[in-house]
Amino acid sequence: MKAKFFKLLLPAFAILMAVGLAFATENERVTQEAHYFLLGQGWQTVMIEDDCDATGQSPCEFNGIQLYSEPDFASIALRKP
Repeated sequence: MKAKFFKLLLPAFAILMAVGLAFATENERVTQEAHYFLLGQGWQTVMIEDDCDATGQSPCEFNGIQLYSEPDFASIALRKP
């Protein structure tokens, strides 16, 4: 009796878990703050997508201006893969 119970319940439970977890996973984009310097206006803050970080080959830019992690030229220049 115990074996019949597990043979019926285990696959049903696995299917319910698979369906439930399929809806629980979302590809949510994370935004972060980045900073850039404008002459005459100082440091400005902009929200960017999560693909910019300290590693990568091409610079992250906003309207052609390099983005930084902090409002300081000594901070990390953000780059993207």
